[in-house]
Amino acid sequence: MRVLNPRPSRQAQPLSEALRDAGHDVLELPLLAVEPLALDAVARTQILALDRYDGVVFVSANAARYGVAAVSDYWPQWPDPLPCVAVGVATAAVLEAEGLRVHIAAQEDSEGMLALPILQAVAGQRWLICRGEDGRELLRSTLLERGAEVETLALYKRFLPNTARAEWAACYPRPDVVLLSSAMIWRHWQQIAGAEAIAPWLITVSSRLAETVRAAGATRVTCADGAQPKHWLAALAQLPQ
Repeated sequence: MRVLNPRPSRQAQPLSEALRDAGHDVLELPLLAVEPLALDAVARTQILALDRYDGVVFVSANAARYGVAAVSDYWPQWPDPLPCVAVGVATAAVLEAEGLRVHIAAQEDSEGMLALPILQAVAGQRWLICRGEDGRELLRSTLLERGAEVETLALYKRFLPNTARAEWAACYPRPDVVLLSSAMIWRHWQQIAGAEAIAPWLITVSSRLAETVRAAGATRVTCADGAQPKHWLAALAQLPQ
């Protein structure tokens, strides 16, 4: 099948290689670009006070990557035994490479992280969420409801690459399948593809996103069990050829 991989350029290669190894024709069309944000005075204060938190949550591999880099500018080593929560395996890998103690969500989204035992009895604790500048509020609001003090640290911004529309206009043949790994990628896909956005098979990373896609009129929608290449391949294998 001809599969559109919309991941950012620096993150697309492992998935594209796995797809090609499985016999698929891959179209790399980045629908998300990521840039680090400069740390303001509040962010610097949060990092300098890192040892006063009970834990840090990383909502993406980018959050982990930029978060580790930011902390390394102020701390010679990670405050011990400060635990980390990772949204999935890729995020955890970045943190584990630094020797950090990581709790990994089985379901790769906010709901999955909120189900972790470490985030249950958090009343009176102080948590820091490392994320993009426009992240979901469910994680923060739920931890607040559970009695925690919660702060967010915006480390990067996400946007539609300037070349995406022209690349899509020049893309023939069109893809049979589009992989949707986030709500923002879905929105960007709608922006560049217009009425064609719901024509291919759409594989989403979560049931929540699948519901959003169906609400937009898509009828050929299926959900992967995670965001790793093996999960996308398993979902693809279930589609009618």
